[in-house]
Amino acid sequence: MRVYRDDQKFLTFRINVMIWTMVAVFVFLAGSFWFVQGVQAEKFRNMSESNALREVVVPAKRGLIMDRNGRILADNQPAYALSLDRVVMRPLVKADPAHEGRLHQFLSQTLGVSMPEIQARFDKGKVIPRTHPLSMGEDLTIPQVASIEAEAVEFPELNVEPVQRRNYPYGTMAAHVMGYIGEATEKDLNRDKTLRGGDLLGKKGVELVYNEFLRGKDGADYWEYDSHGRRLAEITKARKEPVAGNNVYLTIDFELQRRAEQYFNENELVGAAVALDPRNGEVLAMISSPAFNPNVYSKRFTPETWKTIVSNPFKIELNRAIQGTYSPGSVFKTVMSMAGLVNHVIDVSSTVDCTGSGVFSGRRFRCWQKNGHGVVNVVTAIKESCDVFFYTVGSRLGVDKISEYAHKLGLGEISKIDLDGEKAGLVPSTQWAAERQHRKWYPSETISVSIGQGPLIVTPLQIANMMSSIANGGTVFRPHVVRQIDQIAADGSVTHLQVAPKILHQVELPAEAVAAVKKGLWKVVNEDGGTGGNARIAGLDICGKTGTVQVISYKGGFVKTEFMPFREKDHGWFASFATLQSPQMVVVVFSEHGGHGGVDGAPVAKLLYEAKYKMQLQTTNLNLNDPETLQKLKEGALPTPGQAPKRPPEATAPGLGH
Repeated sequence: MRVYRDDQKFLTFRINVMIWTMVAVFVFLAGSFWFVQGVQAEKFRNMSESNALREVVVPAKRGLIMDRNGRILADNQPAYALSLDRVVMRPLVKADPAHEGRLHQFLSQTLGVSMPEIQARFDKGKVIPRTHPLSMGEDLTIPQVASIEAEAVEFPELNVEPVQRRNYPYGTMAAHVMGYIGEATEKDLNRDKTLRGGDLLGKKGVELVYNEFLRGKDGADYWEYDSHGRRLAEITKARKEPVAGNNVYLTIDFELQRRAEQYFNENELVGAAVALDPRNGEVLAMISSPAFNPNVYSKRFTPETWKTIVSNPFKIELNRAIQGTYSPGSVFKTVMSMAGLVNHVIDVSSTVDCTGSGVFSGRRFRCWQKNGHGVVNVVTAIKESCDVFFYTVGSRLGVDKISEYAHKLGLGEISKIDLDGEKAGLVPSTQWAAERQHRKWYPSETISVSIGQGPLIVTPLQIANMMSSIANGGTVFRPHVVRQIDQIAADGSVTHLQVAPKILHQVELPAEAVAAVKKGLWKVVNEDGGTGGNARIAGLDICGKTGTVQVISYKGGFVKTEFMPFREKDHGWFASFATLQSPQMVVVVFSEHGGHGGVDGAPVAKLLYEAKYKMQLQTTNLNLNDPETLQKLKEGALPTPGQAPKRPPEATAPGLGH
């Protein structure tokens, strides 16, 4: 019989197997220790520090938004916000699974929101690191704060913190210019890794476009926690102070904005108004009516509130000044006059005999004046808005020349204003018809375009830009709503950054052509028979052009505007500038379904010109023989008659309806 224990060979094999097994185990353990302590050292160090030392973000104050004279339009107010510490909550839920349900119920009752909304806020936190607090509520009332603090023992994971809430003291005023702020979305968080859940940032208007300057830099407090998630003490040496955002000064003039908005509100008008400085492109006022209240957007609101906003038939979020596109109507005759004179298809002495209609391209086109205007030249054609005259100019020019000069004067182009969502509009041409419509452009279509109809759409801002370029002799500026940014350094010093005017391009307009067009525009407002008489101000030479855009064609006779349904009423335009000798402000008013432009638009312009030239109008009848008056004029205490008040130098850095 064979004895295996004496078999040295088998025994050696067993010993070797045991030795190599032990070696493999030790190699595996050594490799694991190396991987954890070497390769993943940083990961576990961060996890350890998150458990022992945690960062509590101290939000920076958002910069103020002010009008051109320093009146605050958007500021910050102290408020209370509620956050949830999920590190503290986790062991509580492990010890008692029903704890989370009680927490949801408590939050629903205290915050006054539904359970699904509470769950949605928890779900939103899944994309946020667990160590970061989860925002649960903003702008808490004192009773809500008291209720939460009273349950601090039951729900230690809830923290009430003092914060700054965005406040717009004048409500809807200049809302479309300033925009609003809102909580960062998942898309925002993925795009910008510096953002945290619950951070607020600009969503529209200046708040969005200049968010980088307004936002500021958050600070942080560092607190030591024990293994159970309880806060022990603050590490004051590690504290980082927040840096407030920069203050932004708009080009908007509060008084002009207030007057225009008040008129729109009191007369329940839907539409837009734009006031520009033709010398530099500054937007002095921009109105879109009806407007929204940005204070509503700066808070968390329910789906029902959002549904109410988006279902508003007047589209309150639409900035009609830069996003509303409409046919320009007879206001376009200003462009036609300039294009005809520059291209020499007419001159200042050219005349057309308007008998009430004319035949062009084999079709008869009627003038708005049934009996005609008689013999008219370019000046009287602008004043009386003679359709036949401009049919003639359009047939001589052709659509491509019309399109060329319309684009040169700012129509059909993005103006590059420093606001979001601007629309380009449309100026047709033969190329547009071929590429976009896949058809031939017919000459008879040019006749409609000649009086601002057909496939021609513009924004109120573009009309303002066009009037500015005519007022200043051919310079097309980039409009802008921000005038200055006060950049605050770490040491507290302030650098005033002025927004310099930017010329987009220069249009060569002969002085004789400009003078003729301006003369016609002056007659529209200041002579009997002109359609812009409601804008007339004694002692002030205002130039303007009215326009009416028919929405629905009525057959069988004239229908009075007051008897039409709102959606079927004509649109009204009034485009203007003042003064004839020294243009300092352009005002364009668009009344959606408001009827004739001279009825609703011209009075708005008159209000703004009265506010702008208040001092000049007061000094129209100055006694220049009075030595005291002469001394005040010399010192600049009174404006020189016919001129605007001097301002200190600034530093610069980088049927009817016609």
